[in-house]
Amino acid sequence: MGDEAPTRDQSETRTRRVGAHPPTLRIVLLGGFAVCEDDVEVRLPAASPRLVALTALHRGPISRPRLAEQLWPHLGEHRAIASLRSTLSRLRGASPRLIAPGSTDVAIGEGVRVDVWEREELAAQLLEKPGDDGCRDAIDQLTTELLPGWHDDWVMFERDRLREISMHAIESQAIALAGDRRFALAIAAVYEAIRLDPLRESAVRILIEIHLAEGNRAQAAQCYLAFRDRLRAALRIDPSDEMRTLVLPLLPAYR
Repeated sequence: MGDEAPTRDQSETRTRRVGAHPPTLRIVLLGGFAVCEDDVEVRLPAASPRLVALTALHRGPISRPRLAEQLWPHLGEHRAIASLRSTLSRLRGASPRLIAPGSTDVAIGEGVRVDVWEREELAAQLLEKPGDDGCRDAIDQLTTELLPGWHDDWVMFERDRLREISMHAIESQAIALAGDRRFALAIAAVYEAIRLDPLRESAVRILIEIHLAEGNRAQAAQCYLAFRDRLRAALRIDPSDEMRTLVLPLLPAYR
C-alpha cells in the first residue's frame, strides 16, 4: 500500500516550517549583558559573555591571536589561543549562529542585532538631524551605561567612547529643541548630559543659554555658580572665559 498524500493542514504546516525565518538573535550590552533569541535569554557557557562582548564592541572581524590576548592577558600566547578555541567551541554549541564561522578571525554572526551598534546609529542620526519626535526615548537609549560592573580595560575604553558620542548627540538634541522653543524638552535633555558628566562645561553652557532664552536669569546665574563650585571642588579650576562672559551681566559683584 502506497504512502498517503499529506493532508492540507500537514502541507501548510510543512510550508510554514520551510519558509519560517530563523529566530532573531540580539546581543545586549547596555545596562548589562545578555544574549536573547526572540526575547528569550540564551544561557551561555563560562567565559563566553566576555568573548561575545569584546567581539561585538570590535564590530568587524578580529584576529584570533588579538582576541585571545585581550581576553586572557595573563596567559601565554599558546594557552590563550587554546582557551579561545575551547570557549568558541562551547559557545557554538549553545548558540550556533551567534559567531560567524571562520578559521583565522572571529566576528558576530550575520543578522545578529547588537544594541550598542543601534545606539551608535541613533547618535549619528541625532547629530545629523536633531530635534525629531521621540526624543525622550532616544535620550533614554543614549544614557544607559555599557556593561556596568565590568572593569576590563577594553570595556572602560568603549564606555568612555560611547559616553562621549552620546553626550554630543544629547547636546545637539537640546540645542535643536531650544531653537524650536521646546524648552522643557531641551532642559530635560541637557540635564541628562549633566547627570552623566557634572563637570562637562559645554552641557552646562547650553543649560544656561536655555534659561536665558526663557528669560530666567536667576536660574542661569545659579547654574553658573553651582557649576563653578563643582569645578573648583573637583579640579581646582574655574569655568572658561567664554562661560564667564555669558553670565557676567547677571553677576554684578564679579564685574
